[in-house]
Order: sequence, then structure tokens, then C-alpha cells
Amino acid sequence: MITATSCKKFLDLKPLDSYVEKSFYLDEKGLQGGLVTCYDALQSDSLYGNNLLTLGELRGDNLIDNDPGSGAGVRNQIEVFSETSANSILSSTWMGNYKAIYRCNIILDRAPEISMNEDIKSQIIGQAKFIRALSYFNLVRIWGNVPLVLKVQKTEEARQNTRATTAQVYQQVIDDLKDAAVKLPPTWVAAQRGRATSFAANSLLGKVYLYQKKFDLVATTLQPVVAAIYSGTTLATVPQNQTFPDNLKTSKDIIFAVQYLMGGVKEFVNQDNRYRNNNNTNIINIPQSLFETGDNRQALVVSTGTGARPGKFNSPQLNNETSGDFPVLRTTDVLLMYAEALNETAYGDAEAFKALNAVRTNANASVKTPALLTSQSAFRTAVYLERRLELALEADRWFDIVRTNQMSVIFPGIPAFRSLYPVPQVEIDNINNKSGYQNDGY
Repeated sequence: MITATSCKKFLDLKPLDSYVEKSFYLDEKGLQGGLVTCYDALQSDSLYGNNLLTLGELRGDNLIDNDPGSGAGVRNQIEVFSETSANSILSSTWMGNYKAIYRCNIILDRAPEISMNEDIKSQIIGQAKFIRALSYFNLVRIWGNVPLVLKVQKTEEARQNTRATTAQVYQQVIDDLKDAAVKLPPTWVAAQRGRATSFAANSLLGKVYLYQKKFDLVATTLQPVVAAIYSGTTLATVPQNQTFPDNLKTSKDIIFAVQYLMGGVKEFVNQDNRYRNNNNTNIINIPQSLFETGDNRQALVVSTGTGARPGKFNSPQLNNETSGDFPVLRTTDVLLMYAEALNETAYGDAEAFKALNAVRTNANASVKTPALLTSQSAFRTAVYLERRLELALEADRWFDIVRTNQMSVIFPGIPAFRSLYPVPQVEIDNINNKSGYQNDGY
């Protein structure tokens, strides 16, 4: 009897260092700890640790996978447009984004009931909304229509989910970012640098409008950010060879980045996940002839030999760990979005040329003038090229190709339906109503 009772008590105990949702999110300390897990979700290999680099760059024309059999060929399938709904990169990326969203939803569900400083609470809510918006922005760019989950769900609720339209997802992203921009500060103290800011929220909001081709809203949303960049106080253009690879944590060029830390605490990124060339697997494929002589970006993205990483992400490594951050939003990205939007609104805007040339001057490249770019089309082409050179290997290239309608030109013969990826079959299997859950063509 004594043995049975002791055993029962033992089985009823929960580990002392483990928390469940109901007992953790009770005060400010719990809410702050939960917020850390939201940022942590972005670090995973499913997202900015690895997969988004594959889906955003290997799919495009900046990178070649020269080892098609590696990893059962799942990376090569992405590159050669032969992926299926069974591709493990796609399923882990879907799950990674929804894990981030789930963690943000817990914060947003629990925060209103917690008694604490209201300003701090507001900032926590703003950060959770920014991360949720970023996650949904990536989901909608990858898959188009996706389930819009805005609260913590039980299993049976989740099985009832249907896919929201792209327009509905974008509207939620916009709503989250607008609220985040109001709640977040423009800067954080040095010890907390890396958290989302109002500048980050407005920069991402401008990018969302760009994907919707709402160019007037892009310009008005980004104008205050551009003004801050030109002032050089909080944000500023910084030559890439001074920012990359080791100064992303401190450079004024970085508006938001996913941060990593070496030291065995599982906050690092594996050294191979920054395009490290093992057995000629990753080959940088950006034609060097696209760069002008003296362009300070060129050396950062030259092809690498076996065992090496491109200069852009060649941070020191130890025991397969590197603390190399991954940039999500940079000042030069904002300037190029601003230039593109102004040009699409009306050719010849002096501010459009100023923004484009601020990026080029920062790169030690020649200035563009109306005498060189004599039409809206010529300016557009110049901006598209500048984005490829400036944001090379930063997981934007494939999405830029799709949103600017260049897919049929760069990849002739590839069916248009492959502009979106197939929904993972494992996710369809988990849904009760499977009708319409897969993208057309798959």
C-alpha cells in the first residue's frame, strides 16, 4: 500500500523547472518570458536559421545547389521547381511560422488580464503583434491563402480551420503592424537592442503595401523612416563591408534582425546554415559583372570554395556554432522600396532618385541621373537590379521575382502556379474539411 501511494504521488508530480500555460503567464515576469519565446521561434532552422534562406534564395537565381542528392533531394526539389506537398522543408517551415504565431497568440490572449505597468504591457503586445505580422507575411508570400489563427486554439478547433484569402491575411498583417507601430518605441536601450521598434513596424508595413502594389501608401508609410535614415541619428546607411559579417548587432543600417548567440545555450545558428559550401553544395551564382568596379558589396557575395561561407555571413564559428545574425529589414531596403514606390506613382520624382542614389553611394557605385534613366521603365529596371545586388542572400530574391512579375522572364517554361509553394500534405491530413486546401496545380 505504501509503495502504491508513493508511486502515485511520484507520477502526479510535474518537473520543478517546467511550466504549463495556466501557471506561467500570470505576471509581468511570465509575460516577458513568453515574449522571449516569440523571438526564439524566429531563430529556428525552420525559419531564419535555414529554411527561409532556401525558399527565398535557392529558389531564385542567386544560388545553386550543386549536390542534388543531399538530404534526400529536398533542397534540390526547391531549386528545380519539382517540390511536392511531401517536401520536409515546406512542412517544417509551415510549422515554424505557426509555432511563432501560437506563442504570440498566447501573449496577446493573456496580456489584457495581467496587472502590471501599462506602458510595458503595451510594448510587449506591440512586439508580439510585430512577430505575428512578420510570420503571416512570410506565410502569405510562400503559400498565398493560409489559415488565419488569431487566438490559442484547442485541437478540435484547429481541425476546423479553413484557409483565409490572401487579402484577409494581408489585412490582418496591416492591422497588427499599425497597432505595433503605435505601441513600440523608436529605440531600445543598448541591452535590449534587437527588439522590434516602431521603425521596424513601419518598415515592414511599407513592405506589405509594396507587395500589394499600393504605392501611395508605401511612400507615405516609409517617408518618416526615410527621414530618420537621412538624419543619421538612430538609423543610417552604413557600407555593407562595415555592417557584414560581424557588426549586425550594432550597425545603424539594421532596422530588425534575428539575433543569435554562441556559447552552447542553443541560441546559435549552425555554421552550415549561412550558405557554407560543403562539397560544393552551395554555389553563389550572382554574376560578378553586375557589380561596378569598386562596389563594396561585390566581395561579400563572390562564389566560395569548399568549406567556406560567403563573406556576407562569414562570422566566426566555434564547434559548428556561429552568432551571425540574419537581417530582416535594413535601411537600404527601405530606401529602395521608397524609390520604387515614388517611381511607380510618377516618373521623375527627385526624391526617388535621391533614395536610389543614397543606396548606390553607400555601395561606392556611380550616381544615376534622369539623363541615364530616362523613363519610368528604365528607373524600375534599375531599382530591381539594385535590390538584387543590395539584398543578395537575404532571403528576398525569390519573392521579389514573383511580386515584380519577372518569373516568366527569369525562369521561362516554369508553370505560373509554381509562384506559390504546395501546402504540406501533413497539414491537409490534419484538417477535417480538406476541400480547397491545396494550391492550384499541385
